[in-house]
Amino acid sequence: MGRLPSLIILLVCLILPSASRLEQGKSNPYDLSNILYTTSGITATATYHLGNLQSANETVITKLFLNITYDNPQRIRIRITDQQNTRFEVPYDFTNYTIQGNLGLYNVTVSENPMGIQVVRSSDNRVIFNLDPSYWFSYDDQDLLFTSTFNYGINVLGLGERVSSFILPTGTYTMWARDRQSPVDNGQSQEGNMYSVHPFYMIIDDETGSAFGGLFYNANAMQAIVGPQSLSFRSTGGIIDLWLFIGPTPEDVVFQYHQLMGPPVEVPYWSLGWHQSRWGYRNISMLTQIYDNYTLYGLPLDGLWNDIDYMSAFEDFIYDPVNYPMNNVTQLVDTLLATGKNYIPIVDAGIAQNISDPYYINGTNQGIWIMNPYVQGAPCVGKVWPGNATFLDWLNPDTQIYWVKALNTFQQLVSFSGVWLDMNEVSNFVNGCVGYQTTIINNLTMPWTPGQDINIESLDVAATHANGVTEYNMHSLYGYLESKTAAQYFIQKQTRPFILSRSSFPGHGKWASKWLGDNFSQWSYMEYSITGIFNFGMFGIPMMGADICGFLGSTNLELCSRWTQLGTMYPFSRNHNEDESIPQEPWAFGPLLLETNNMSIRNKYMLQLYFYTHMMKISLEGGQLFKPAYWEYPNDMNLLYNATTSFMLGKALIVHPCLWYGITGSTSFFPDDMWYDLYTGEYIFLDYDNSVYLNMPWPGLINIHVAQGFIIPIVDNYNNAMSLRDTRYSNISLIIVQGPGVEAIGSVIFDDGSTYGNMANGNYLEVEYQFFSHNSTFDFLTLQQLSYGYSRQTGEWPYISTLIFYGCTAAPESVYKISNGMVQTFIPANVYWSAEDMICKIWLKNYLQPDEMATLLIDYFI
Repeated sequence: MGRLPSLIILLVCLILPSASRLEQGKSNPYDLSNILYTTSGITATATYHLGNLQSANETVITKLFLNITYDNPQRIRIRITDQQNTRFEVPYDFTNYTIQGNLGLYNVTVSENPMGIQVVRSSDNRVIFNLDPSYWFSYDDQDLLFTSTFNYGINVLGLGERVSSFILPTGTYTMWARDRQSPVDNGQSQEGNMYSVHPFYMIIDDETGSAFGGLFYNANAMQAIVGPQSLSFRSTGGIIDLWLFIGPTPEDVVFQYHQLMGPPVEVPYWSLGWHQSRWGYRNISMLTQIYDNYTLYGLPLDGLWNDIDYMSAFEDFIYDPVNYPMNNVTQLVDTLLATGKNYIPIVDAGIAQNISDPYYINGTNQGIWIMNPYVQGAPCVGKVWPGNATFLDWLNPDTQIYWVKALNTFQQLVSFSGVWLDMNEVSNFVNGCVGYQTTIINNLTMPWTPGQDINIESLDVAATHANGVTEYNMHSLYGYLESKTAAQYFIQKQTRPFILSRSSFPGHGKWASKWLGDNFSQWSYMEYSITGIFNFGMFGIPMMGADICGFLGSTNLELCSRWTQLGTMYPFSRNHNEDESIPQEPWAFGPLLLETNNMSIRNKYMLQLYFYTHMMKISLEGGQLFKPAYWEYPNDMNLLYNATTSFMLGKALIVHPCLWYGITGSTSFFPDDMWYDLYTGEYIFLDYDNSVYLNMPWPGLINIHVAQGFIIPIVDNYNNAMSLRDTRYSNISLIIVQGPGVEAIGSVIFDDGSTYGNMANGNYLEVEYQFFSHNSTFDFLTLQQLSYGYSRQTGEWPYISTLIFYGCTAAPESVYKISNGMVQTFIPANVYWSAEDMICKIWLKNYLQPDEMATLLIDYFI
């Protein structure tokens, strides 16, 4: 669309209500007709009633089709499309479903003249969506705007990706995938958007604490405008496709969203361990020395990562023959694999435009590049690390064949265990296609632009994909589609995809994982990492982490130590930094950091079965492992307002990190429950405001406490394991946390840790442990198999060695095992009881396997 003369634009802007005017008084310019109510929803025609005028340099779409569907009792979909012409829609990748109706859990009403839509949650009569007829609504070709208003204060979460506080301040938040080095976004600059686009939000009612959520399923450049009692979306294209999730708790909203998207991908067992990386391991000798140092210092390691240093002239899949000769690379990778460790190389988005590069030759022959809009038949050439580069068109059906074949060829060269996808926003060191000005679509031809010109450091948005679809519509989908396609390589081998991507979009978690990108070595960014992992857990990507100790700038001993304590509680734990920063490997600052790393990594190893069991359940059901304490205790709004000072790991564990320089302890707040120190079993006596002073030693372990009523499995050999593979051949212990009149429960999932689809196909073993306090003289611990699709292999988790009771009020006297139809066997266990500490320990020796269908009867001295 050509530019209108500036005078005409000015006159039109003066005549028309601007789409940016969100205040009341500029009513919705559409009326509804042909309204049809059914048991599954509402349909109607929306007609523009101001005449065939123009808004800025846009032609108004005058006939719209409204389709509201009652997806299920917890979810509503609102679609508004052009009734006469097809518009771009995001390639649909969510789980197929049938319309179930709402069962009275929400009520939807529409108003006709002008158009309005209101959704009310029945349980508390709260408005969760309100397209107020008195607010301006726009549906122009490049300017879609709608506002939901509420008659109460709201706390808005989500709307990624950005570095921000957990509760977003009122302001404007841009969404368009950009290679930006982590600017802090408070809603004022409109240019804080980063690598990913996730137009998902959760709203917490400021009065009641209840929650609901929404997904604006649109990939075009957009903004969300957060007000004290309103939320607006404004997009440069596509359609209005909005899902609403009725809650009413934050955890409900997360599960409802994940049910729509499909649960996250299963992760390999080893991936939950410790990873080492750096941009700056310039040759194979340096990389090998890193592995040797881990061995020398007795530090566990699960993944060794290779940044772009390995590449020949920064070309994907091709090793530098001088700095990374293949014989030496193969020797190191073979050593890693033999010791239970893994190798993960980086792959950038741009394929070097080098006529001797086989990957460029093959891509050109197959015609799978994103194409130049100014020269017919020529690719849009960008510029990244190798210089001029071309980029894959993921809409072309031949691209998947090319990409899977490229990864297969790479695997034959080196036995990698995962892939690290970077620069896939897609990032570009120039604006548009090399040698061409971005004249077709830019901030002067568009009626408005969210933040900067969308061509800046991107491919030309007029560049074309298969079937003529433009980069204008596809840009923010690149990382997601690249990851989804890469996943097919692993799936074809029946191996779990372990793909770490920098860019993502809704649905990404079904195929791949992510990290938070280029953060800074600063205390504030350590705290921001907690918010980032919270958000991406909500977005359906639970396997998340930040570069521990920071990527940009140089860290220091105390910051790196505290970040390591925190970072080993991330689902994905990796130390990584840039080539111009000082080294920050565990030994880089001497014995204090080395001790902190060793203790912290092994602390995570101790909890491996707890982490892994939760992650596997999430891959089947959805949900979050690393989450705000408010999710589990939604009656305490202070946990929301101070979300980063503590966080939950699953339902049972709360973590209080040290986020501040120069302190050795802090007054810390807990949810209203009974809490015990995970390491010592000490009961925590809380003050009237649920606070207590916690020591935060350094070096030392991060504060973790366990709530009453839970059983926590721990790995016995965590202090000498050198990789997570070793923990598979360890006995386990159970920490059983008792409370007054409360039973305790926990479970463990055992499987091979690597095969794709184990959970969905039932190829796993889940054992539930239940503790019952029968009376004052004896208790029961029951082991029950909930799923039995896997048999432990020789040597895997042989026995439950020890039962550790917190809150124990009497001394165990004897233990009996009841199995095989009530046959009772005496177990000659060793027992310990501390009346003062209220801790009991029972050493079972080799009398109870972790998946044995049995009940232990524990008799007490009275």
